[in-house]
Amino acid sequence: MRSWECHGVGSIPRRAGSAQVLAVALLALAGRLSAQPILPPDAAVKAYQSGQAAAQRKDWPLVVRKMNEALATGHTQARTHFGTSRYSVDLYDPYYWLGVAHMELGEVLEAKNNLLHSRSEGVIDGFPEFADLLGRLGALERREAQQAAALAPTPAPQPEATPTVPTSTAPNPVDPTPTPLDTASADPERILTLFSTGDFVGAEAAVESLRTARPGAREADLLATLVLGTRYVLEGKADPSLLARAKKAFASWHKRGGGRRSEEALLSPSLLATLNGS
Repeated sequence: MRSWECHGVGSIPRRAGSAQVLAVALLALAGRLSAQPILPPDAAVKAYQSGQAAAQRKDWPLVVRKMNEALATGHTQARTHFGTSRYSVDLYDPYYWLGVAHMELGEVLEAKNNLLHSRSEGVIDGFPEFADLLGRLGALERREAQQAAALAPTPAPQPEATPTVPTSTAPNPVDPTPTPLDTASADPERILTLFSTGDFVGAEAAVESLRTARPGAREADLLATLVLGTRYVLEGKADPSLLARAKKAFASWHKRGGGRRSEEALLSPSLLATLNGS
C-alpha cells in the first residue's frame, strides 16, 4: 500500500475528531449567546418608559404590551440605575407595572403572579412603589379570602343557649364606653405597618390618633393621603368619597408646607396622577 493511502486512511479519524470538537464548541457558544440579552439596554428602557407613560394615562392594555416588550429584549431582571445616558431609569421593574396593569384590568391571577415576582426580586424595596405593591398584595389576599368564604358551606344553625340568670346583684363593672386607641402607639411607623398589611381601617384610625396626639404634625396629612388614596384605587374606585378625602388631606399637606420630595418618596406615580386629576 502506498504511503499516501495510509496517510489518507489515518487522517479520517483525526478529521472526525476535529469536527466533533468544533460542534461541541459551537453548541457551547450558542448556549452562552442565548443566555445574553438579545437587545441593548436602551431598547428595554425605551419600552419601559413608554409603559410608565401609558400608566400615567391609565392606558392599562398599553402598559401590559410595553412591559412585555421590555422583557422581550432579554432584560428580565429588576435593576436599579439601569440604562445609558440616553435612556435610563432609577428603577427597572417591569413585573411591578405588569402587576398594576393586570390588577386595574381585573385580571387577578396575572396581577398577583407579577407582583409576587417583583417582590421576590427584592429590588423595589427601597423605592416609593414598594408601599403600593404591598397594599395591592394585601387587597388581593383579602379578595381571595372573601371569595373562599363565599364558597364555603353555610354551617347548620345551633340551638340557642338558655340565658343564665346572674346570682349576684352587684352592678356590672364593665364600662360600655369604648376604649380609645392608644395615641402613644399611633406613630408614622405603626401607620405604615398597618398599611403594608392591608389594614386600611386600622391605618386610618391610627392617622386620626396621630392627629389627636400631635395636632400640628403635617405628616399625618400625607399618611392620610396614602391610606385613603390607595384604598380608593385598590377597591376599584367604587367609593368617590375616599378620593375626595385623600385630595383634602393632600391639599392640607401642601398648605402646611409639605414638600414634593416627601410626596414622591411615599406616594406611587399612579397615585400622584390620580390625586392630581390626570
